[in-house]
Amino acid sequence: MNHLKKFIKTCPLVIALLISWAIVATAENLPLIAKETHNGQIDTGELTEGLEETEDTALEDTDSNGENGEPDAGEIIADNLSDTSSTDRNEVSDENSDDAVEGSPDAGTTEKNGSEDSGMTDSAASGNELAEEEKPQKIKPEYLTYKKKQTDSPWYTDPGKIPLTTEYDYKEVGTEYFDDAVFIGDSRVVGMNDYSGLTNATFFAKTGLTIYNLLDEEFVKDPASGKEVSVSYMMQHYKYGKIYLMVGINELGTGGTKYFQTAYKEVLKKLRKWQPDAVIYVQSIMGVSPKKDQSDKVFNNTNIRDKNYAISKLTDGINIFYLNINQIYEDENYNLTQELTFDGVHLLAQHYKSWVEYLQTHAVVKEAD
Repeated sequence: MNHLKKFIKTCPLVIALLISWAIVATAENLPLIAKETHNGQIDTGELTEGLEETEDTALEDTDSNGENGEPDAGEIIADNLSDTSSTDRNEVSDENSDDAVEGSPDAGTTEKNGSEDSGMTDSAASGNELAEEEKPQKIKPEYLTYKKKQTDSPWYTDPGKIPLTTEYDYKEVGTEYFDDAVFIGDSRVVGMNDYSGLTNATFFAKTGLTIYNLLDEEFVKDPASGKEVSVSYMMQHYKYGKIYLMVGINELGTGGTKYFQTAYKEVLKKLRKWQPDAVIYVQSIMGVSPKKDQSDKVFNNTNIRDKNYAISKLTDGINIFYLNINQIYEDENYNLTQELTFDGVHLLAQHYKSWVEYLQTHAVVKEAD
């Protein structure tokens, strides 16, 4: 300590220089110290904002999916319903399902509507509700139920239900109603063409015709060219006001009921696309006689009822109607009355007029007609 005091007394100039140097160095580094302190505060703020964003996102996820990110009850129920609605390949859809053929908006329309829902005004919403109210309601056929019987076939089951004609305000019409009608079908429709006396209608009928070859087989004569063309060709080149279908007897031994229903639905969709203004009548597959029913494991009324139940579900009572033609000719056990047929399958010639008379009392008449 004494040496330090002695040094300071003897070298005052050196000490003064050292103190000056220290003051200058400190002054030069003050801005850097301040900058580092400021940068430290910004980094902390950015980290805080990131945490806040993470918390907001977590809240949004919870709001949309339910507590802890789980789907809400409605979504769980929808999934369960979807699983429940699946059916075996040979069984038709259950009565409450919506199998009816109808037009659908294209993908672009769907996407557009989906993107605009969130910004919809009250007036637009009210307009949509009004449109929904004005939209025609589908009419499903009613069913006559009976006790099912066990079947050992892998292709059909006893549905326990007989579909009845779609309930509708049908009109009674004259035969001129059929001026723009086309009848498409198998040998039963061939018989109608030959013996009913309905000469003003168009017939696309062929023995052995099925739902599987109905559209593409070339057996129809084009009135313009005289060439044999397909039903699909005629549907795309000529206009019809009414379309009457009856096929199904030849399909009883081909695949299962679900397979048949799927093919029938595809045909209806194409007919609706090509003839959007036509009324389509799905006529029941006519049954067979009691003798035929009891002697054949394929061509029997249980199989026919299963197919009729399936195709009845494709109708909507708006554009496509189900007509239970069997009620004209059936006995007390819902079989084709034995005395009306010569082979258990086809009607005697004199009985086809009853078919036309039934159609005349079950006519859908729209304003344009």
